[in-house]
Amino acid sequence: MNKNRRIKNILLITIGVLLLIFGIVVGLLAGRMLSEEDVNETGAPEMAVEESGKIKASEPEREIAENGSIKIKETESGTHQSESFESGGTETKAETKSENRLPESTPGLTGAPEDTAAETSASATATTQASISPVRIVLDPGHDDSCSRNHPDLGFNEQDLNLKIAQACRDELETYAGVEVYLTREDGSCPDNGIGSGDVSGRTAYAQSVGADLFVSLHNNATGLGYPSDANGAEVYISVHSAFSDESRKLGEAILKELTSQVDLADRGVLTRVKPEKGCYDNGQVKDWYYLISTSVERGFPGIIVEHAFMDNPHDNAILKDDEQLKAMGIADATGIAAYFGLERISK
Repeated sequence: MNKNRRIKNILLITIGVLLLIFGIVVGLLAGRMLSEEDVNETGAPEMAVEESGKIKASEPEREIAENGSIKIKETESGTHQSESFESGGTETKAETKSENRLPESTPGLTGAPEDTAAETSASATATTQASISPVRIVLDPGHDDSCSRNHPDLGFNEQDLNLKIAQACRDELETYAGVEVYLTREDGSCPDNGIGSGDVSGRTAYAQSVGADLFVSLHNNATGLGYPSDANGAEVYISVHSAFSDESRKLGEAILKELTSQVDLADRGVLTRVKPEKGCYDNGQVKDWYYLISTSVERGFPGIIVEHAFMDNPHDNAILKDDEQLKAMGIADATGIAAYFGLERISK
């Protein structure tokens, strides 16, 4: 009887072991099936999602430079980097030659390697600028009724010419996306802190107050030698400061290209002018001659001066007496600025 009981116990133990093994096998199979279902449901590996709900791509990150131009930051897989925007100016005029480099798209504004964001499409540039941060451009119609440049012998006053050009430039720029345009004056009033020709800092102070990425002062030229003079054509003054000179040169060339193709004006080039008596910038470079340029640099943005034509030259004088030609100059300025920044027109 004891023998039968032992046999029964052995059978029960054997059955228990078999059931245990069976349970383990079933558990493993079930776990494997669940794991395969999870993979099928998720599909591809997970990708990071932005707050907007869009999947982040592995392409280089884009950001907007202080000047409004697109900069592409180098990532683990990317190598592109943009140049930022700049401006330039000398007591003896020295033409700065173009290196025929493409404009940055932002405009715009401190030194970096040569591979610029303008190599991206103009469409991508304009879309990014319009949706993220517009380029802020301050147009300064040179002189005014207090700081006047009256030339009755030549048939006009310079301050009036400059205002007409600036208004046409603003109107044209406002047909583009991704840009905000400001004028230092809308009439004959003086924006120079009410002081007049002795102080132009009020103009660049206003530009700073609106967060300018670029300050463009619009003028017309004269030799001071009387009518008629041989000098004629358009020229652009930029800063010598290393943080702004290269990109300002590109901007100046873009403007001159449009001016000399849309209006019958000679191209006198992009120029610089310095004044040792003013001292040096923080980087040790001699300051620019023109306060409109040097105070722009000191306030952290590029400033340029566009001299459209010579009032005391017979050929240029006739052009300046034609309001349609003045409008064409303003449109040319705007077209050059838009081309530099890679702006696109607002679709109607």
